[in-house]
Amino acid sequence: MSLANKGSQYQLQKYVNVYTQELNNAILQSSPSLLAFINNSLEIQWKSPLIEDNYYEYQDDFLKAIITDDIELQKNKLKIQDYWPRRGPVWDGIATVTGQDNKKGLLPIEAKAHIDETSSRIKATSDKSRKLIQATLHEVQAIFGSTSSIDSWLYDYYQLANRLSFLYLLNEKLHIPTWLVLCNFVNDETHISTDMHEWILHYQTIFNRMGIDSNAKLMSKVIMIFISGKNEE
Repeated sequence: MSLANKGSQYQLQKYVNVYTQELNNAILQSSPSLLAFINNSLEIQWKSPLIEDNYYEYQDDFLKAIITDDIELQKNKLKIQDYWPRRGPVWDGIATVTGQDNKKGLLPIEAKAHIDETSSRIKATSDKSRKLIQATLHEVQAIFGSTSSIDSWLYDYYQLANRLSFLYLLNEKLHIPTWLVLCNFVNDETHISTDMHEWILHYQTIFNRMGIDSNAKLMSKVIMIFISGKNEE
């Protein structure tokens, strides 16, 4: 993979590799629960997309960013397969943090630069995969207090639905402290510009349609940031 030239992929690559502290500050100041966890260094260690790795993006191998023991890694990968088929989400970014007890925490990143990027639908074709995904989504809906139809999770905002699913699986099944970072770029002039007001109203619509309860426990592990898009250099 190479440096992108526009949109959310370009913006995240630039922030991770060039405007790192600005990105880190935006994440930390948006999450009391992360601040309560992280040690006094306040350091966020970026694993992807890094220029020295040709901006590599993790997919099913994302646990390598936080687990180095091969046996533990395999055990956790098998556990995920009980809830989700192979070829899971491709993560726009991955970072780790170290807690005050030296326990590692994981920050998977989903980046967006315009509203249309938030619309997606399930692409799995096999009955086995679809049944497994739907069973897990029903479980995740309950965790997020949603009594809405699963249709919006499957056919309108599937990408967010599967990211919330992995937030649940990592925290509750694998017991890895995890925060999902929804990174939204404001006024990205490299592609399609979206202002702050549009973003806020749009996410309000998404959460309402998905029926997500603001008091759900795992909502404290969702970090939503809005940062200004950088112009191409």
